[in-house]
Amino acid sequence: MAESSSILVIHHEPDRYFELLCSRFPSLHFYSARNDQEVQKCMTEVKPQILLSFRCDGVSTKAQTMAVKEACVAWVQGGGAGYDHIGDLDRIACPVSNCAGVLSKFQAETVIGAMLNLNFGFFRYQQQQQEKIYRKLPWQSLEGKKLLLIGLGHIGKAVAVNARHFGMHVTAVRSRLQDSPVADVVHTPDKLPELLPDADFVSLHLPYSEATHHFFDAMMLEAMKDSAYLINTARGNIVDEKALIAALREKIIAGAYLDVFSEEPLPATSPLWQLENVLITPHYCDAVEDWRERFAGFFADNLQRWLDGKVLHNLIKT
Repeated sequence: MAESSSILVIHHEPDRYFELLCSRFPSLHFYSARNDQEVQKCMTEVKPQILLSFRCDGVSTKAQTMAVKEACVAWVQGGGAGYDHIGDLDRIACPVSNCAGVLSKFQAETVIGAMLNLNFGFFRYQQQQQEKIYRKLPWQSLEGKKLLLIGLGHIGKAVAVNARHFGMHVTAVRSRLQDSPVADVVHTPDKLPELLPDADFVSLHLPYSEATHHFFDAMMLEAMKDSAYLINTARGNIVDEKALIAALREKIIAGAYLDVFSEEPLPATSPLWQLENVLITPHYCDAVEDWRERFAGFFADNLQRWLDGKVLHNLIKT
Protein backbone atom coordinates (compact mmCIF):
# COMPACT_ATOMS: atom_id res chain seq x y z
CA MET A 1 0.00 0.00 0.00
CA ALA A 2 1.28 3.47 -0.85
CA GLU A 3 2.29 5.75 2.00
CA SER A 4 -0.16 8.38 0.69
CA SER A 5 -3.16 6.10 1.24
CA SER A 6 -6.17 7.41 3.13
CA ILE A 7 -8.15 5.78 5.93
CA LEU A 8 -11.77 6.52 6.84
CA VAL A 9 -12.98 5.96 10.40
CA ILE A 10 -16.75 5.40 10.43
CA HIS A 11 -18.02 6.12 13.92
CA HIS A 12 -20.22 8.77 15.52
CA GLU A 13 -17.48 9.57 18.07
CA PRO A 14 -14.20 9.19 16.14
CA ASP A 15 -12.04 11.75 17.93
CA ARG A 16 -10.51 9.39 20.48
CA TYR A 17 -9.08 7.22 17.69
CA PHE A 18 -7.32 10.01 15.90
CA GLU A 19 -4.64 10.96 18.43
CA LEU A 20 -3.21 7.44 18.50
CA LEU A 21 -3.53 6.80 14.77
CA CYS A 22 -2.23 10.15 13.56
CA SER A 23 0.73 10.11 15.94
CA ARG A 24 1.70 6.57 14.94
CA PHE A 25 1.22 7.09 11.18
CA PRO A 26 1.99 10.78 10.45
CA SER A 27 2.41 10.15 6.71
CA LEU A 28 -1.08 8.67 6.29
CA HIS A 29 -4.29 10.62 5.89
CA PHE A 30 -7.13 9.91 8.33
CA TYR A 31 -10.72 11.06 7.82
CA SER A 32 -13.88 10.54 9.83
CA ALA A 33 -17.58 10.08 9.08
CA ARG A 34 -20.10 10.52 11.89
CA ASN A 35 -23.31 10.04 9.89
CA ASP A 36 -24.64 8.78 6.57
CA GLN A 37 -24.10 12.08 4.78
CA GLU A 38 -20.44 12.26 5.83
CA VAL A 39 -19.91 8.63 4.76
CA GLN A 40 -21.31 9.40 1.31
CA LYS A 41 -19.23 12.56 0.99
CA CYS A 42 -15.97 10.86 1.99
CA MET A 43 -16.53 7.89 -0.29
CA THR A 44 -17.16 10.28 -3.21
CA GLU A 45 -14.49 12.90 -2.54
CA VAL A 46 -11.75 11.12 -0.57
CA LYS A 47 -12.10 7.60 -2.00
CA PRO A 48 -10.37 5.95 1.00
CA GLN A 49 -8.43 2.74 0.54
CA ILE A 50 -9.06 1.51 4.10
CA LEU A 51 -12.17 1.62 6.28
CA LEU A 52 -12.27 1.28 10.06
CA SER A 53 -15.98 0.57 10.29
CA PHE A 54 -18.01 0.44 13.52
CA ARG A 55 -21.61 -0.57 14.10
CA CYS A 56 -22.71 2.63 15.78
CA ASP A 57 -25.42 5.19 16.44
CA GLY A 58 -25.71 7.76 13.69
CA VAL A 59 -24.49 5.63 10.77
CA SER A 60 -26.98 3.29 9.14
CA THR A 61 -26.32 -0.21 7.91
CA LYS A 62 -27.28 1.01 4.44
CA ALA A 63 -24.48 3.58 4.44
CA GLN A 64 -21.97 1.06 5.80
CA THR A 65 -22.81 -1.60 3.21
CA MET A 66 -22.56 0.99 0.46
CA ALA A 67 -19.13 2.13 1.62
CA VAL A 68 -17.51 -1.30 1.88
CA LYS A 69 -18.50 -2.15 -1.71
CA GLU A 70 -16.81 0.88 -3.28
CA ALA A 71 -14.05 -0.01 -5.74
CA CYS A 72 -11.51 2.22 -3.99
CA VAL A 73 -11.65 0.15 -0.77
CA ALA A 74 -8.80 -2.35 -0.47
CA TRP A 75 -9.36 -3.46 3.14
CA VAL A 76 -12.11 -3.19 5.76
CA GLN A 77 -11.30 -3.43 9.46
CA GLY A 78 -14.47 -3.98 11.48
CA GLY A 79 -14.64 -2.45 14.92
CA GLY A 80 -15.73 -5.20 17.29
CA ALA A 81 -16.30 -8.89 16.69
CA GLY A 82 -19.62 -8.58 14.84
CA TYR A 83 -19.77 -7.71 11.17
CA ASP A 84 -23.47 -7.75 10.38
CA HIS A 85 -23.42 -3.93 9.98
CA ILE A 86 -21.37 -4.23 6.78
CA GLY A 87 -23.63 -6.80 5.12
CA ASP A 88 -22.93 -10.09 3.39
CA LEU A 89 -19.19 -10.82 3.31
CA ASP A 90 -19.60 -12.65 0.00
CA ARG A 91 -20.60 -9.35 -1.59
CA ILE A 92 -17.46 -7.55 -0.46
CA ALA A 93 -14.55 -7.79 -2.88
CA CYS A 94 -11.71 -6.87 -0.51
CA PRO A 95 -10.23 -8.48 2.63
CA VAL A 96 -12.18 -7.98 5.88
CA SER A 97 -10.85 -8.33 9.42
CA ASN A 98 -12.47 -7.78 12.80
CA CYS A 99 -11.50 -7.02 16.39
CA ALA A 100 -12.62 -10.33 17.87
CA GLY A 101 -10.91 -11.01 21.16
CA VAL A 102 -9.95 -7.43 22.00
CA LEU A 103 -12.77 -6.96 24.51
CA SER A 104 -13.71 -10.60 25.12
CA LYS A 105 -12.54 -10.74 28.72
CA PHE A 106 -14.57 -7.65 29.59
CA GLN A 107 -17.76 -9.03 28.06
CA ALA A 108 -17.12 -12.29 29.90
CA GLU A 109 -16.75 -10.30 33.11
CA THR A 110 -20.20 -8.77 32.54
CA VAL A 111 -21.74 -12.16 31.77
CA ILE A 112 -20.45 -13.69 35.00
CA GLY A 113 -21.61 -10.56 36.85
CA ALA A 114 -25.10 -11.03 35.42
CA MET A 115 -25.13 -14.68 36.49
CA LEU A 116 -24.12 -13.68 40.02
CA ASN A 117 -26.83 -11.03 40.06
CA LEU A 118 -29.55 -13.33 38.76
CA ASN A 119 -28.51 -16.26 40.93
CA PHE A 120 -28.20 -14.36 44.21
CA GLY A 121 -31.10 -12.03 43.44
CA PHE A 122 -29.41 -8.63 43.77
CA PHE A 123 -32.05 -7.13 41.46
CA ARG A 124 -34.82 -8.49 43.69
CA TYR A 125 -33.14 -6.97 46.74
CA GLN A 126 -32.95 -3.66 44.90
CA GLN A 127 -36.69 -3.86 44.27
CA GLN A 128 -37.20 -4.54 47.99
CA GLN A 129 -34.94 -1.62 48.85
CA GLN A 130 -37.14 0.77 46.88
CA GLU A 131 -40.11 -0.42 48.95
CA LYS A 132 -38.13 -0.47 52.23
CA ILE A 133 -38.75 -4.19 52.66
CA TYR A 134 -36.27 -6.07 54.86
CA ARG A 135 -36.74 -9.68 53.70
CA LYS A 136 -34.24 -12.51 53.28
CA LEU A 137 -34.44 -14.38 50.00
CA PRO A 138 -33.20 -17.95 49.44
CA TRP A 139 -30.34 -18.46 47.03
CA GLN A 140 -27.94 -21.11 45.78
CA SER A 141 -24.27 -20.87 44.91
CA LEU A 142 -23.05 -20.86 41.31
CA GLU A 143 -20.90 -23.81 42.34
CA GLY A 144 -22.29 -26.90 40.69
CA LYS A 145 -24.64 -24.94 38.42
CA LYS A 146 -24.70 -25.98 34.77
CA LEU A 147 -23.83 -23.39 32.13
CA LEU A 148 -24.67 -24.05 28.50
CA LEU A 149 -22.62 -21.89 26.14
CA ILE A 150 -23.96 -21.65 22.60
CA GLY A 151 -20.91 -20.49 20.68
CA LEU A 152 -17.30 -21.02 21.73
CA GLY A 153 -15.36 -18.22 20.11
CA HIS A 154 -13.19 -15.69 21.96
CA ILE A 155 -16.04 -14.54 24.23
CA GLY A 156 -17.48 -17.98 24.86
CA LYS A 157 -14.06 -19.27 25.90
CA ALA A 158 -13.52 -16.34 28.26
CA VAL A 159 -16.95 -16.90 29.83
CA ALA A 160 -16.13 -20.59 30.27
CA VAL A 161 -12.89 -19.78 32.10
CA ASN A 162 -14.71 -17.40 34.45
CA ALA A 163 -17.53 -19.87 35.08
CA ARG A 164 -15.18 -22.70 35.97
CA HIS A 165 -13.49 -20.45 38.54
CA PHE A 166 -16.85 -20.49 40.34
CA GLY A 167 -17.12 -24.26 40.10
CA MET A 168 -19.73 -24.31 37.36
CA HIS A 169 -20.06 -27.21 34.93
CA VAL A 170 -19.60 -25.84 31.39
CA THR A 171 -21.15 -27.45 28.33
CA ALA A 172 -20.37 -25.78 25.02
CA VAL A 173 -22.12 -26.01 21.68
CA ARG A 174 -20.21 -25.26 18.50
CA SER A 175 -20.64 -26.06 14.82
CA ARG A 176 -17.79 -28.58 14.73
CA LEU A 177 -17.16 -31.18 17.39
CA GLN A 178 -13.79 -30.42 18.94
CA ASP A 179 -12.48 -30.84 22.48
CA SER A 180 -11.80 -27.64 24.37
CA PRO A 181 -9.62 -27.15 27.46
CA VAL A 182 -12.05 -24.54 28.82
CA ALA A 183 -15.28 -26.57 28.58
CA ASP A 184 -16.16 -29.79 30.39
CA VAL A 185 -17.88 -31.16 27.31
CA VAL A 186 -18.53 -29.96 23.74
CA HIS A 187 -21.50 -30.85 21.53
CA THR A 188 -22.84 -29.86 18.12
CA PRO A 189 -26.11 -27.87 17.75
CA ASP A 190 -28.20 -30.96 16.97
CA LYS A 191 -27.84 -31.93 20.65
CA LEU A 192 -29.52 -28.76 21.95
CA PRO A 193 -32.93 -30.39 22.58
CA GLU A 194 -31.18 -32.77 24.99
CA LEU A 195 -28.95 -30.12 26.58
CA LEU A 196 -31.39 -27.26 27.20
CA PRO A 197 -33.54 -29.03 29.82
CA ASP A 198 -30.45 -29.63 31.97
CA ALA A 199 -28.97 -26.11 31.92
CA ASP A 200 -29.25 -23.56 34.74
CA PHE A 201 -27.90 -20.78 32.53
CA VAL A 202 -27.89 -20.53 28.73
CA SER A 203 -25.52 -17.91 27.32
CA LEU A 204 -25.53 -17.01 23.63
CA HIS A 205 -22.28 -16.16 21.82
CA LEU A 206 -23.13 -16.57 18.14
CA PRO A 207 -22.48 -14.17 15.25
CA TYR A 208 -25.60 -12.80 13.63
CA SER A 209 -26.40 -13.85 10.07
CA GLU A 210 -29.38 -15.06 8.07
CA ALA A 211 -28.63 -18.55 9.40
CA THR A 212 -28.83 -17.43 13.05
CA HIS A 213 -31.86 -15.13 12.70
CA HIS A 214 -34.29 -16.19 15.48
CA PHE A 215 -32.06 -19.22 16.05
CA PHE A 216 -33.18 -19.27 19.67
CA ASP A 217 -36.94 -19.61 19.24
CA ALA A 218 -40.03 -20.55 21.24
CA MET A 219 -39.22 -24.26 21.09
CA MET A 220 -35.81 -23.71 22.65
CA LEU A 221 -37.25 -21.47 25.35
CA GLU A 222 -39.88 -24.07 26.17
CA ALA A 223 -37.16 -26.73 26.39
CA MET A 224 -35.43 -24.81 29.20
CA LYS A 225 -36.40 -25.55 32.79
CA ASP A 226 -38.46 -22.96 34.64
CA SER A 227 -35.60 -22.16 37.03
CA ALA A 228 -33.13 -21.38 34.22
CA TYR A 229 -31.89 -18.02 32.95
CA LEU A 230 -31.10 -16.87 29.41
CA ILE A 231 -28.21 -14.50 28.71
CA ASN A 232 -27.87 -12.73 25.37
CA THR A 233 -24.93 -10.40 24.78
CA ALA A 234 -24.47 -11.38 21.12
CA ARG A 235 -27.13 -9.88 18.83
CA GLY A 236 -30.80 -9.24 19.52
CA ASN A 237 -32.22 -10.97 16.47
CA ILE A 238 -30.56 -14.26 17.34
CA VAL A 239 -33.49 -14.62 19.75
CA ASP A 240 -37.16 -14.50 18.77
CA GLU A 241 -37.93 -11.54 21.03
CA LYS A 242 -41.70 -11.99 20.99
CA ALA A 243 -41.29 -15.60 22.10
CA LEU A 244 -38.84 -14.50 24.80
CA ILE A 245 -41.25 -11.90 26.17
CA ALA A 246 -43.98 -14.54 26.33
CA ALA A 247 -41.65 -17.00 28.08
CA LEU A 248 -40.67 -14.39 30.67
CA ARG A 249 -44.26 -13.30 31.28
CA GLU A 250 -45.49 -16.86 31.67
CA LYS A 251 -42.47 -17.84 33.81
CA ILE A 252 -41.48 -20.56 31.35
CA ILE A 253 -37.95 -19.48 32.31
CA ALA A 254 -36.87 -17.74 35.52
CA GLY A 255 -35.43 -14.65 33.88
CA ALA A 256 -32.90 -13.14 31.50
CA TYR A 257 -30.02 -10.74 31.13
CA LEU A 258 -30.18 -8.87 27.82
CA ASP A 259 -27.64 -6.46 26.40
CA VAL A 260 -28.94 -6.67 22.81
CA PHE A 261 -32.37 -6.35 21.24
CA SER A 262 -34.21 -6.73 17.94
CA GLU A 263 -34.54 -2.93 17.78
CA GLU A 264 -31.94 -0.61 19.26
CA PRO A 265 -32.23 1.63 21.14
CA LEU A 266 -34.85 -0.49 22.88
CA PRO A 267 -38.17 1.37 22.35
CA ALA A 268 -39.96 2.75 25.40
CA THR A 269 -42.97 0.72 24.27
CA SER A 270 -41.14 -2.61 24.61
CA PRO A 271 -42.75 -4.92 27.20
CA LEU A 272 -39.24 -5.91 28.32
CA TRP A 273 -39.00 -2.70 30.36
CA GLN A 274 -41.91 -3.78 32.53
CA LEU A 275 -40.73 -7.31 33.32
CA GLU A 276 -39.30 -7.74 36.82
CA ASN A 277 -37.32 -10.85 35.90
CA VAL A 278 -35.16 -9.12 33.25
CA LEU A 279 -31.88 -7.23 33.55
CA ILE A 280 -31.34 -4.74 30.71
CA THR A 281 -28.19 -2.95 29.58
CA PRO A 282 -27.90 -0.78 26.40
CA HIS A 283 -25.65 -2.91 24.13
CA TYR A 284 -22.63 -1.84 26.13
CA CYS A 285 -21.59 -4.85 28.18
CA ASP A 286 -18.04 -5.05 26.76
CA ALA A 287 -17.48 -1.29 26.53
CA VAL A 288 -14.84 -0.95 29.22
CA GLU A 289 -13.87 2.72 29.66
CA ASP A 290 -10.88 2.65 27.30
CA TRP A 291 -12.46 0.40 24.63
CA ARG A 292 -11.88 2.99 21.89
CA GLU A 293 -8.17 3.10 22.60
CA ARG A 294 -7.99 -0.70 22.67
CA PHE A 295 -9.67 -0.96 19.27
CA ALA A 296 -7.48 1.83 17.90
CA GLY A 297 -4.39 0.01 19.14
CA PHE A 298 -5.47 -3.25 17.53
CA PHE A 299 -6.24 -1.49 14.26
CA ALA A 300 -2.89 0.35 14.38
CA ASP A 301 -1.04 -2.95 14.77
CA ASN A 302 -2.99 -4.42 11.85
CA LEU A 303 -2.39 -1.29 9.77
CA GLN A 304 1.35 -1.68 10.33
CA ARG A 305 1.10 -5.26 9.13
CA TRP A 306 -0.75 -4.02 6.04
CA LEU A 307 1.99 -1.50 5.34
CA ASP A 308 4.65 -4.18 5.82
CA GLY A 309 2.89 -6.63 3.49
CA LYS A 310 2.20 -9.14 6.28
CA VAL A 311 -0.90 -11.26 6.80
CA LEU A 312 -3.53 -9.36 8.79
CA HIS A 313 -4.74 -10.50 12.19
CA ASN A 314 -8.36 -11.66 12.51
CA LEU A 315 -9.08 -12.04 8.82
CA ILE A 316 -12.66 -13.19 8.35
CA LYS A 317 -12.56 -12.77 4.56
CA THR A 318 -9.47 -12.87 2.36
